[in-house]
Amino acid sequence: MTTIRAEDVRIPRRVRDALARHEEVVVLNRERPVYVILNPEDRRDHSEPALGRPLDEALAVMAAAPLPDDEFGNDMRAVREAVGEMPSDPWEHS
Repeated sequence: MTTIRAEDVRIPRRVRDALARHEEVVVLNRERPVYVILNPEDRRDHSEPALGRPLDEALAVMAAAPLPDDEFGNDMRAVREAVGEMPSDPWEHS
């Protein structure tokens, strides 16, 4: 992480107030987000997952899900046949 001294930048009062309320501040450049400023106390430890569930919990959910029935493969083949030929590059512009 790069750090700078506060006197090297001008932080508007409303930004300081938002940070004191533990709100994230999004900085826009040409109406597009380029930075997020947050209170250091709100910074996540890098060892904790950013989003979602812990891996062991996600694996347990997936293991508890029902398995596809015996005809699932045949159903998928029928769908592919109904759709027709697949493009060689699915990401190319049509």
